[in-house]
Amino acid sequence: MPYEYLNEKNKKVLELENRRKIYELVRKYSGSHFRELERKSKIPIGILKYHLDFLNKHGLIKQEKDGNNIRYFLANIKFENMKLLSLLRQKSIRRIILFILTNKKPYHQDIVKFVGLSPSTVSWHIKKLIKSNVITEIKEGRKITYSLLIDEEEVIKLLVYYKESLFDSLVNKAGEMWDIN
Repeated sequence: MPYEYLNEKNKKVLELENRRKIYELVRKYSGSHFRELERKSKIPIGILKYHLDFLNKHGLIKQEKDGNNIRYFLANIKFENMKLLSLLRQKSIRRIILFILTNKKPYHQDIVKFVGLSPSTVSWHIKKLIKSNVITEIKEGRKITYSLLIDEEEVIKLLVYYKESLFDSLVNKAGEMWDIN
């Protein structure tokens, strides 16, 4: 939620310039991990960690463990969107999701060709997406196609809202196509 829409109690928490800067970074780059926020903020690690913990303690942001990383989100984001946004922050996975979103039921080799990664790497990412209940595989004889399990509208909303922070020309093109101003 933008700073101007916060209540007085939360605005008081954000009185410090560094804390407000960190909050705005988490808002803009929701789903980013700690090192990403450190690079973008240029705030020393200890100070950044202290303020992120403080914002979490006061309910302005959420922290979510993702493997070896901790990802940060605004407190008002839905849990399903936290998982999805964490995945969309990863370029290869984002490109696979976009391809499946725009090409209904593609085959594995189509995804490999589009993403430009080895078949085994694409298979690894696809398994991760299947395990996360984002996509499903559909057997058609000896071939397998893939389809989204998640709400397409929700994916589009997240891509449009965060397109600036995803820094991907593909997202920008898709975002322009779906822009919901």
